[in-house]
Amino acid sequence: MKLMSAGTGVALVIGVLALSACAGVTSKPVATGPADVPQSTPQAPQPAPVPAPAPGTQAKAPVPGPAVPAPVVPDLEGEGEDVAANGADDEPEDVQPAEEIEPSPLDEIPGEVPPASGADLQREKDIVANAPVGYDIPMVLNDRVAAYVDYFTSRGREFLEGSLDRSNRYVTTFQSVFEEAGIPKDLVYMAHVESGFKTSAYSRAKARGIFQFISATGRRYGLRVDGWIDERADPHKSARAAAAYLKDLYAMFGDWYLALAAYNAGEGKIQRGLARTGKADFWSLAGTRTIRSETKNYVPMILAATIIAKEPLKFGFTPATVVASEIEMVGIEGQTDLRILARMIDVEPESLREINPHLRRGVTAPTGVTEIYVPRGSGNSLRAAYAALPEGDRMILARHSVDSGESAASIARHYGVSLASLQRSNGLGKNTKLQAGQQLVIPAVATPAPDADVVRHGSVAYRVKRGDTLGAIARRYRTSPAAIARASGISVKTPIRVGQRLRIPGNRAAVTASAKRPAHTTVASSSSTANGKPVVHTVRRGETLYAIAGLYQVTVDQICTLNKISPAGVLYPGKRLKIRTN
Repeated sequence: MKLMSAGTGVALVIGVLALSACAGVTSKPVATGPADVPQSTPQAPQPAPVPAPAPGTQAKAPVPGPAVPAPVVPDLEGEGEDVAANGADDEPEDVQPAEEIEPSPLDEIPGEVPPASGADLQREKDIVANAPVGYDIPMVLNDRVAAYVDYFTSRGREFLEGSLDRSNRYVTTFQSVFEEAGIPKDLVYMAHVESGFKTSAYSRAKARGIFQFISATGRRYGLRVDGWIDERADPHKSARAAAAYLKDLYAMFGDWYLALAAYNAGEGKIQRGLARTGKADFWSLAGTRTIRSETKNYVPMILAATIIAKEPLKFGFTPATVVASEIEMVGIEGQTDLRILARMIDVEPESLREINPHLRRGVTAPTGVTEIYVPRGSGNSLRAAYAALPEGDRMILARHSVDSGESAASIARHYGVSLASLQRSNGLGKNTKLQAGQQLVIPAVATPAPDADVVRHGSVAYRVKRGDTLGAIARRYRTSPAAIARASGISVKTPIRVGQRLRIPGNRAAVTASAKRPAHTTVASSSSTANGKPVVHTVRRGETLYAIAGLYQVTVDQICTLNKISPAGVLYPGKRLKIRTN
């Protein structure tokens, strides 16, 4: 996604704002080894800090310096070649079928921010100048930064509003982590741009979590990433990894703006750009053709988000008060379903799942010890209860009745499990052919996220699945593609991506009722009921046999007889039921 600067042709640097000194933060972290500091990398000059205010006084707001015109350079054509195309059928390779993901802000924020008027830019600068706050990172307020302040307070207000609400759960904890690592605490606000403080954020570059690590970099900084655990989605561990990575980048470049640019583009890209152009600071480098527009705008976006996050009320934001969960860590040996563990400590399964977003399938790993988070004070009781739990009672298994034409591979894909684990759990050989009616045990199935859930203003958020189109979703919810596009802030012609969140307008009850009509289910064919053939219903989270029977006006016994299941059995999300309607 190209992120174009606002106000092209306008001087890029209006002035350097003096900020409060980096109290308690080393001016330059010590490199961990000679290899960490390239000898040929030019060191960028740091903005001169203003001495810290005396105790009991407020830091003076920064004042713009003289304008320094910057060269206007056209953006490179095709500079986003390393970003995947926005195809409607693109599904991230390292995302499990049952995992919930949402687009990262860098993939969603408009690629070309319209230039703000001179009056708008001046208004934002005046607000910042009158904000009695200090920063512990260098702060520059130029037209590009002011334009993003204007964007986040107007067209991008809804995005930042949600991000500010979510951030209250993490900012204090993250700032402690960053302070302990010896880097500026205000760097935590970069997460507004990286992920909107969503643990489920996933970019087209395959970066994940609040701090958007790709797998390789995450592993380099100690994060576990495999088929069961993805600690890039763990807010606490990923914050420590981000702090370590940022500290290394600062040791490499000696400049926080270059360090942030390298966090976005990769350190090699920034090193090559500096060496090729002879530039020594981010703003000069941003005036060349050596880095992509996304990176040129990444730093201004972070500075704008930081300015607003430090003083949200001045910009018309009233973030919701969210109390951070008080948690402790417990090591669980072997594989266990989170719902079993939730039962042991008397908490809702969804609550436990929410504080353990790193468990990709809703279960711990089959081997070794998996670290999970539980409410503070419940760790000891969980350890005692788990020690007494028979190994055979640690999992909730789904059962699947094989339909004609199904293979082990297709069933494994449907439930989001590996083919090998499905074969192992059922004693199947690699070449074993399945028979219609055969019963299979589905191991370690994650609880799939619902396709729709309630969001603000009574509307519904829908997560796009493979094969979806705006037209099909609109028919499903008895609305129009144009209405969904307007509510979601996109064009009707914009391709939609797997995992993307769309907003379905309308009253919650009406939208939910429309979605629950029989058209909402997976049907064998449009004429199946007329021909006497059964409808196929895919069970959703929270559904019961009684509710499904009522939906199709049949009895529970009829459903159980046709599907050879017990009324007292576990009805697992994702299971397909045959229903012969009257």
